[in-house]
Amino acid sequence: MSFQEPLSEQNWTIRQSWKRCQERGLQPHDKADDQLLSETSIKELQRHYNFLLPHAEAVFQKLYPLIIHFGAVVFLTDADGNILYASGDAAFANRAARVQLQVGANWHEMRKGTNAIGVALQEKKPAFVKGSEHFFRENHFLTCASAPVFDRSGNLLGVVNISGQEQTFHPWFASVAVLAADIFQNRLLVQQMQAEQLIALRQFELVSERHPMPLVTLDSDRIITGANPSAMRLLGNCVGKQLPDEPNFQVFTLRDETNRLYRAVAIQEDAHTSAGSRQKQTLYTFDDIFGVCPEVKRVKEIARKASFSTLPVLLMGESGTGKELFAQAIHAESRRGPFVAVNCSAIPDTLIESELFGYEKGAFTGANREGSVGKFVAADGGTLFLDEIGDMSLRAQAALLRVLQEKTVTPVGSVKTKRVDVRIIAATHRDLQAEVQEGRFRADLYYRLKGIVLRLPALRTRSDIGELAEHLLQKNATPRKVLSRETLRKLEGYEWPGNIRELLSVLLQASFLAEGETIEPEHVELDTPSRPAEEGPFSLRESERKTIEEVLKETNGNIARAANLLNIGRNTLYRKMRGYGISHKPYSIRKQS
Repeated sequence: MSFQEPLSEQNWTIRQSWKRCQERGLQPHDKADDQLLSETSIKELQRHYNFLLPHAEAVFQKLYPLIIHFGAVVFLTDADGNILYASGDAAFANRAARVQLQVGANWHEMRKGTNAIGVALQEKKPAFVKGSEHFFRENHFLTCASAPVFDRSGNLLGVVNISGQEQTFHPWFASVAVLAADIFQNRLLVQQMQAEQLIALRQFELVSERHPMPLVTLDSDRIITGANPSAMRLLGNCVGKQLPDEPNFQVFTLRDETNRLYRAVAIQEDAHTSAGSRQKQTLYTFDDIFGVCPEVKRVKEIARKASFSTLPVLLMGESGTGKELFAQAIHAESRRGPFVAVNCSAIPDTLIESELFGYEKGAFTGANREGSVGKFVAADGGTLFLDEIGDMSLRAQAALLRVLQEKTVTPVGSVKTKRVDVRIIAATHRDLQAEVQEGRFRADLYYRLKGIVLRLPALRTRSDIGELAEHLLQKNATPRKVLSRETLRKLEGYEWPGNIRELLSVLLQASFLAEGETIEPEHVELDTPSRPAEEGPFSLRESERKTIEEVLKETNGNIARAANLLNIGRNTLYRKMRGYGISHKPYSIRKQS
């Protein structure tokens, strides 16, 4: 970057800036925009540019004696013209503050007229503005030299500006500003290279650990940058080519502290790998989730969008509605590393830490002699699916919360912590809000898990039971069977307490019982009576209504307790009460009697 340019070109740049100011309706005799950012906004902005400010301190410290000698001040701005940092002569800084040349002010051309900062931002090249060349008269006492700072991709990061009194400002400062901007860019480049070296070391460690298996290293665009001999035998001369969509390749992503994707390693698991690897090869995708019901389509669309987020996902729905299927589809779409599933209700309290966080060899009686990495480390770089999270004990919840907050795990029997990058997907059939109110689920853990909430509809509420039944038959029944109209009506009239899982079981049994290719109503065996239009005095609906009334009387009208006893959500209970015409009045009367 060079500041040297013909005087005529410099004058042309100033004239163009004045022209832009006049087109915006600015007047030289008016006062320039004098708004300053609040202290809170300044700190927030500085936090955003914390990767830049340490370099400002280092670079400006070397310029400080020269800046002080000539009574000047050096500034750093962001790409929008906001001043982030200032250092230099205190007397001139006080004079400059009268025209808001200070931290928290914005010196973009559209707000402060022609000035070196604004012109450098506009033209993306060094600018020198002297005295009366400033558009606003109040700034004519200034002479300023600015130079833009770019990242290695050519994106504008901000401007280095040196300002002083017109009478004492040395023209050499124009070259100093350019030199300071060059030093900025070099320091940023070195910092980025160091970060990439650390990533490369992590990549090498992962490669060396899995050396016996076919593996390739990838850049951020999934282009193969390296391959071991096993991979070369499998894929041929693949370096420089796109990684093929091989289902047996498991991709581990490597990110820096800003969560930016730098590299990836793809490893092909063989037939003798762990059950977790086999699970990876058979994950469900969104193509496996059938639904023409508008509510299912809506949930599926939100789930697909959630795949590209790092927020935790909470899947809520009755048993059999497909929560794990959605969890696997979200993970598969995200293209993260391993998918590890944990049934939270099946882990005893005494083993929760060792199961989730792993343990050292000999950590406790009965432990594996080789130790265990634990579910969090096994899922590092990928997704941990916490199924039936609502059934987890309070002690286990506390242990889980600590890891989610700190993003580190300490194996049982060890003093060393390990940082983990795990995306959490949790699922439950319980109403966690009610569980929190009843003290059975930690509120802090609930809000930690409640990033993106997906509520899966119960089968009885779906409008596509017939279409879903036909889809399941086509996919699972051999030889192929069809459903008669009467059978479809019977299926649509049933409550389906077991949801899709129960529907599939009923269909497979009916397919077995049917002699021909058509499944008739007599082949469909249901556990409870269906719900015909004309229901008798002992129908399922009447039984449900009576049960709700009895539980409400038992709990004296407490909706939360009643919903918990009925094992349904409060909103579901309210909806059923409205449908059956049940009110609270009888229970308050009962209390008085």
